[in-house]
Amino acid sequence: MRPRHAVQTNSKKEESQSVMTKELMSLDYPQEGETIAGPNYSFRISAPQDAPMVELCINQGPWQLCRQAIGFWWFDCSDLTRGLYQARARMHTNDGKVKLTLLRRFQVAQ
Repeated sequence: MRPRHAVQTNSKKEESQSVMTKELMSLDYPQEGETIAGPNYSFRISAPQDAPMVELCINQGPWQLCRQAIGFWWFDCSDLTRGLYQARARMHTNDGKVKLTLLRRFQVAQ
């Protein structure tokens, strides 16, 4: 992942300073509002390869362990039924912290 540059402004002093920020993790697919055609789907999560663990939660159910392959983390699902869903990923970091993605809303057509 590439670090992003951000500008932070101190409202009291009206000074700006350049700060490096790094996006550690994101739920790449499905995208927000995407419609999935059927019951089989592979969720893709961008997270550091050295993360001890990445998990996915669908509709506030149990956290499911993701697998690592070709530079991403994946969760393969084969039992999605027609309807609206939400998913969230979490990553355990090497320093013992837990990072969460925002909720991702999607639907299944069949």
